[in-house]
Amino acid sequence: MDQPVSGDIFPAVDAIRMIDEVDLAPPIEVPAVSSDAYPENLPAEEHRRLDSEIRRLKKEHNAFILAHNYTPSDIQDVADAVGDSLYLAQKGAESDADILLEASVLFMNQILAIMKKPHQRVLAPDLGALCSLAAHADAEKIRRWKQEHRGGIVISYVNTYLDVKAESDYCCASANAAKVILHVLANSEPVQPILFLPDVYLGFYAAKLLEQENQSLDRLWLMMGACHVHDRIRPYHVEMQKQNYPGAAVVVHPECGCTSACMRQMAQGMTPAHMMQFRSTQGMVQFVRETPQKVVIMATEVGNIYPLSKAAPDKTIVPANPEAVCAYMKQNTFRKLYLSLRDNIHEITVDPDLAARARIPITRMLSIV
Repeated sequence: MDQPVSGDIFPAVDAIRMIDEVDLAPPIEVPAVSSDAYPENLPAEEHRRLDSEIRRLKKEHNAFILAHNYTPSDIQDVADAVGDSLYLAQKGAESDADILLEASVLFMNQILAIMKKPHQRVLAPDLGALCSLAAHADAEKIRRWKQEHRGGIVISYVNTYLDVKAESDYCCASANAAKVILHVLANSEPVQPILFLPDVYLGFYAAKLLEQENQSLDRLWLMMGACHVHDRIRPYHVEMQKQNYPGAAVVVHPECGCTSACMRQMAQGMTPAHMMQFRSTQGMVQFVRETPQKVVIMATEVGNIYPLSKAAPDKTIVPANPEAVCAYMKQNTFRKLYLSLRDNIHEITVDPDLAARARIPITRMLSIV
């Protein structure tokens, strides 16, 4: 077998075994984080002016602002909806505003452009806000897999671009990945192969779900891809923070490089389920509200500390890896948000034919919640 590379597709058993052998470094350039991404670096008077102008322009332009949990805190404060990719897709689809301005990354902007109403325009603060995980997914490799596995079912993680979604039967987000996978299992033949892409760590999570349902892993194929931010949240980060904060609860995003180790800990009874959970960024909000533990170790991008702290101000949120910063999300700055809204710039458009095909798996994702 040739040396595996990111974007390759393997049977799940082989993919899981080879996780540590594949270079999952981002296949695209990671930008530097602008100092403007941090609210404290904007002069207070300028920040107040931009805040006032954004709120005025929202009303003037009949705009609805959506912000991902990883964006800077000042953007979250002026947004009408703050959440993960699934939540923002749902809120965008519900809105009748003339302008949908979303601070996130390109694949999320594309979802809004696919699902928008005819009178709506979709804007983004920065067209350069990409995604290292989405960059691993190769539509041509998916087409080849489908030709070799007739009747196969493709589940693409929402962190993919339009051309990949167009080749998919279902999309899923981390918030409903388990439900989508179980839905596919219940509505397919046992001989039908299933390709899950592009996040191999979330694929490991999917494999464990299959085992729990007494399904053979022979059905499951995985693509070798990862988010470069979550990939760098390793088991030793979690263990170090558990030592620093004895008795803390742990909540893990299933894209993390620590996912398999944390799942093994739970399976072996080393960590009770109430002390460690796997959740989407939105699901983490519910977890921190409900857990009786006063300290929660959070394994995801550090921007999520802000909405978690707002949701549970009596809790201390500790990042598993304080260096887990998504430079793409930080391309969204307060000033760029203002300029996009003021000048109606950075409109997201999509190819109509690809959009029509991608709308099918996205609609299925939104219906399975």
